[in-house]
Amino acid sequence: MYINRMKKTCCAHALTPRDAHELLALHGLNRTEIKTQILVQLSKSKKPLSASELHQKLGADSCNISSVFRSLTQFQEIGLVRELNLGEDFFRFELVNLEDSHHHHHHVRCRDCGDIKLIENCDLSNFEKMIAKMGFKQTEHTLEFTGVCGKCN
Repeated sequence: MYINRMKKTCCAHALTPRDAHELLALHGLNRTEIKTQILVQLSKSKKPLSASELHQKLGADSCNISSVFRSLTQFQEIGLVRELNLGEDFFRFELVNLEDSHHHHHHVRCRDCGDIKLIENCDLSNFEKMIAKMGFKQTEHTLEFTGVCGKCN
């Protein structure tokens, strides 16, 4: 199975086209070249990508951007891809951790150059305890950071 062949550090899945085909088939999706390449590109990226960035990486002449958006929406609906709002005028997308769908992390984006870094740890246990005492269950959160990176500082 594809998961056993993946190189993994936090959320870097390093999917091959064969892995992506298997993943699409597993979820009952058409195994088109565009969908396969979107998954491969997301898996290789060290940061979340916008639909426009994916479109450029696929080769703007090889598909239209609406196909990229449709595929991303489909992937998001079945839980393969997560949509992120990093305080820009557009959304970014990243592949969900395939071995642990409950895995959670955050990002920090440089306000000057736009560089994005992954923050692997998310220890909000104190907040979770307080929220549970208030009677809430099945809570979720979003938390993204911006700042000025060391290169721009």
